[in-house]
Amino acid sequence: MSPTRQKINSTIIGLAVVILTVSAVYAQTQGESQRRGNWHEGNIFRELNLTPEQQKKLEENRNAQREEMEKLHTAIKEKQTKLQEDLKSSAVTRETVEPLVNEIKSLQVQLIDHRINGIFAVKEILTPEQFVKFEQMTEKGHKNKKGYMQNWRERRKGVSQDQEEQKPAE
Repeated sequence: MSPTRQKINSTIIGLAVVILTVSAVYAQTQGESQRRGNWHEGNIFRELNLTPEQQKKLEENRNAQREEMEKLHTAIKEKQTKLQEDLKSSAVTRETVEPLVNEIKSLQVQLIDHRINGIFAVKEILTPEQFVKFEQMTEKGHKNKKGYMQNWRERRKGVSQDQEEQKPAE
């Protein structure tokens, strides 16, 4: 494989990891917002001082984004599962899985494009000042999630170590 092809593949894989991570955080945030009385409508709408029209447009955009992202994530997951199954076969070759790999790459590109389109849609709905504040609030939320996830991993690691120490010696 040429160095350029390796760079492209590495970049695509890196982007896929970032997208999947962001999507997981977004999905988790969605679930939490449902439990807390829809954080988006409450906190963000209040903090940004949105007009009713802006609120409606943001909700419509968020719903459309969520639907499309779910479709793309489902399709990617299905293709990845199929790829994993195919790779287990003793008869598998790079050539036989290449079409499936290309489908996954295409879906990942669509995911990135859709996310970028969503960001620009929000930029069109909000004023420049509101968008700056929105970005700050989003960044703060991501930092909080990172801290939460890191603490969770550390706790899980501690639990795993405790379990290892408690196993009887053989």
